Amino acid sequence: MLAGVGILAVAIAALVYYYRNRKNQRPSKPIHPHDFTPHPTTPSTFPSELAHLYHDPAYTGKGGFARVFKAKRKTDNQTVAVKIPISLDEGTGRSFLREITSWQRLKHKNIITLYDANILPIPYLEMEYADSGSLDQMNKPVSVETASEIILEIAEGLAYSHAQGVIHRDLKPMNILLTKDFTPKISDWGLSKIIAENKTSSVYGFSPFYASPEQISKKKFGKPDERTDIYQLGVVFYELLAGRPPFEGNDLVEVSTAIATEKPAPPSELNQEAEIVDPIILKCLAKKKEDRYQNVGELRSDLASIMKIQLKKSLKTSVNGQNMKRSAFYCAELCLLHAKLGEIEDVVTYLTDMRNYASEGMKTEVVGLLEELRLRKDMASEEKISEGFIGRLKNLLHQVRMGR
Repeated sequence: MLAGVGILAVAIAALVYYYRNRKNQRPSKPIHPHDFTPHPTTPSTFPSELAHLYHDPAYTGKGGFARVFKAKRKTDNQTVAVKIPISLDEGTGRSFLREITSWQRLKHKNIITLYDANILPIPYLEMEYADSGSLDQMNKPVSVETASEIILEIAEGLAYSHAQGVIHRDLKPMNILLTKDFTPKISDWGLSKIIAENKTSSVYGFSPFYASPEQISKKKFGKPDERTDIYQLGVVFYELLAGRPPFEGNDLVEVSTAIATEKPAPPSELNQEAEIVDPIILKCLAKKKEDRYQNVGELRSDLASIMKIQLKKSLKTSVNGQNMKRSAFYCAELCLLHAKLGEIEDVVTYLTDMRNYASEGMKTEVVGLLEELRLRKDMASEEKISEGFIGRLKNLLHQVRMGR
């Protein structure tokens, strides 16, 4: 009974929010996630108070929390992203530095690095600049292989942050940025909490289409925790494959109610290719936290197993069809996957196989990678495969994709 009252209260609040911002005009078609992305009217000019720190600023966008600029740091000319909060009340101003301190200590290849932050001369954040946009800007749906690679890497970042005791709470395509080499990086850690605490803001501390059931109704589903991030990662996975989030509606009330009460359709109903990952995504999207993956490691293990099966099957088909380029491609994909999982013997196996399919121009790089691994083995090194080595594998895969 109380749970039902809780959901009803959230629905009523959402309805008030919706009609206040929509001026009582009911849309003629289902709403889209972008319909609930706030569009502040703050000017796009770079604050003069920060002119002594940066040069060549260029406005790149805005969200519910901040305006974003690409700029060069005057001390070393490094390109960075500068976020300027749109509004902070007295309470959120005090929590600003406290919340982002957690972000500043996160150092991982799949997390945007926060270089600096201050409230003087005005509140701002200086962070790593990702030059290839966000998942929000990516054309969807994408292939199962591409989506799985992205999700596996995001899961690596989450596993690291959870081990540090840091939960994101607002994972969505807009908060997952991409670098030139297609590495996904999670951004905006802690900002959803600051937004939620802002008494002058009409924005919730989460994004409606990506909210977990416990963010809709804590009374019924409990408090958000690490499994909230797992739910939201499942929503992102779903959207990458289906082209839309799992729940839709004509207004915020319908979306919130669906998240809290309805069973999502398998993504394969919208993209037949997604059938192989249906069980993983639907487990992420379980209403009850205890029915989801209990930690990101479990999710990564299941996803990696499916990826291996699919890639090996594709490799076999390419080899049997004597398609050398595709065979080299799948060997490179398998090398990269096993390297990320720390499975050195398997990396050696597929690099060895790749010598049979790689072009003459790439064989030198393949041999060099093999020699490095064999040297590690001879030295009985127990160190993990380095990020530099994984970077070389990514470059090798890129060369294969480009047909070199």
